[in-house]
Amino acid sequence: MKKTCPICKGKEINSLFSSDVPVLQNRVYDSIIEAKESTKASVNLTHCNTCNFTFNADFDDSIILYDEKYDNAVPSQIFTQYYKAICSYLYKKYGLENGIIYDIGCGKGTFLNIFCDLYPMVKAIGIDPSYEGDLNPRSNLTFIKDFFKTEHVTDRPSLIISRHVFEHIEFPKEFLELIRNPIAAIKTIPVFIEVPDFGWIVKNKTFWDICYEHCNYFSERSIEFMFNNSWSTLNTITKGFGDQYLWVEGVFNGGESDSLDLEFPEIEKKEITNFIESIRFSEDQILRIVEDYKANDYKIMVWGMATKGVIFTNRIDKENKIIDCCIDINKEKQHKYSPLSAHFIQEPSILKSVSESKCLIIVMNMNYLEEIKKEVSSFRTDTIFIDAHGIEV
Repeated sequence: MKKTCPICKGKEINSLFSSDVPVLQNRVYDSIIEAKESTKASVNLTHCNTCNFTFNADFDDSIILYDEKYDNAVPSQIFTQYYKAICSYLYKKYGLENGIIYDIGCGKGTFLNIFCDLYPMVKAIGIDPSYEGDLNPRSNLTFIKDFFKTEHVTDRPSLIISRHVFEHIEFPKEFLELIRNPIAAIKTIPVFIEVPDFGWIVKNKTFWDICYEHCNYFSERSIEFMFNNSWSTLNTITKGFGDQYLWVEGVFNGGESDSLDLEFPEIEKKEITNFIESIRFSEDQILRIVEDYKANDYKIMVWGMATKGVIFTNRIDKENKIIDCCIDINKEKQHKYSPLSAHFIQEPSILKSVSESKCLIIVMNMNYLEEIKKEVSSFRTDTIFIDAHGIEV
């Protein structure tokens, strides 16, 4: 258990909440036995009063394994459009024509493939141990199947990208410096980082966003503590994907002209406390609502078995007796079992086989609601949709 903050090394930290969860919620299993025997560990959500950083004090990096079986892909048109919006923004802002971008923690490479398809004059290098497939799928795109190492950076970057990586890194400030090391002698290299916004989680009381893989929960203020160093300068933080994510932009090795006099907000301790205190009530509330529908002969379905769906089902249905069906559009997850609770994941067409039943669908991420409703309408028109708090949508 950590006794100091991973960012500022402060000792004024408070443990807020503890829960056992799957170690890897984005890994699925071929059998019920494998799923039930998958590893679990403790999330000890702890808050630093000095830098406003929230983290899992019990996190143990040694039990995490990111390999080709790890899959957090979201094959959604909504998310594809979001990717394209980021690509357009970065290309225009940083003048990337004929430029070189490095994507640290590129996953399966979906984002970079879209980027290089839209902008073929850009050269991109993606680095990730969980990558699988052709290492040179395009003339302007190269993948390195490995954890990031300084020797991977062989050209002057026009932009360094790291999306949805820093929430997984035990010591994020040290990791930021590791990324900067190979270009320490090169002036003014722009950096774009994307992480979940803990402020959004707190405000919306989404207990299903607290997971083991995410050892870090960033506020804008804690990012400022992480990023403002003698060798890095934070320029701006904006919100993306319906305010669920933070876009962090800054430079490595900048001069005084790159420093901006900005004040970034923190999350008030009272807000975090209210969120923590709401978790048990929220779980009991959604459980009562679901049980009422089930008593009235509704089939209970959860749509979205990535982080949100896996944590949600493990918290409200550990024994796998309440939820009748889990659905995900990621084909790699279909006909597999989720960790610990061993919920069977199926494709949307399963709705055909329950056409005679009344259905309640719990939508795990409201950003996809209209896309989900459109998909469901091709199979049936009499479905009730609720969010994970139980509110009809």
